[in-house]
Amino acid sequence: MSQISEAMHNHHQEMMNTLTNHVTAIVEGLPEADPRGLVTFLTGDLLPHAVGEEQHMYPAVDPLVRDHGRPTATMTIDHEFIQEYIRHIKETVHELESTSAENRPAVQARLNRLSLKIEAIFQLHLEKEERVYIPLFEKYLPVAEQQRILDGMHETYDSAPEAITLDVRPMPPARRHSTIFETFAELGPGAAFVLVNDHDPKPLYYQFKVEHAGEFTWDYLEQGPEVWRVRIGKTDAARAAGTESLAVAH
Repeated sequence: MSQISEAMHNHHQEMMNTLTNHVTAIVEGLPEADPRGLVTFLTGDLLPHAVGEEQHMYPAVDPLVRDHGRPTATMTIDHEFIQEYIRHIKETVHELESTSAENRPAVQARLNRLSLKIEAIFQLHLEKEERVYIPLFEKYLPVAEQQRILDGMHETYDSAPEAITLDVRPMPPARRHSTIFETFAELGPGAAFVLVNDHDPKPLYYQFKVEHAGEFTWDYLEQGPEVWRVRIGKTDAARAAGTESLAVAH
């Protein structure tokens, strides 16, 4: 990471930590809660940061995304966070149903915060789709293509398994690759999992290319410096390959 990128990253972390501390203190009614301090931070730090990005950073990034990136990558990251919040909410609801009366208020407070977070991110996610993607979708795609995509999305509700996150960081290095390939083998065509690692798993990508060429997708969701997240999916070609193998076996 360059010094400039590191400075940007550190500033983001500082702002996020400040915002989290303010929100936690206010929501939990802590003595250090400072609503006016929150407003000062939002108007004096967060808002100028957003304006600065709009005026200076985004005009430079737009052509880079066009030439080197994937325009919908940020939406995929939204989906990853939504998936994580859903997992945490499910775990918290289960804990709430089985915890003691003494612990219940703390667990309920955690569920309240998670619910507010997923509501906020989902509201923002839908707004981006409504303002940016759907108008382009409607203006430039033929009606038949629009219908085909809509039908496919409806089918996903019934056929797609829940995506999972595989965090291999706690595992011994010797077990990681075998666990990853076992997880991939259990996926159905069209399904995916999110790999979480403590280093760039690029060698794994090349191993996938050798062993599963044309049968997988590989999309970076986060690239360091401490955590790497990769969405690894199984294509429909994997279904065809599996069927072909069965035919040869018989």
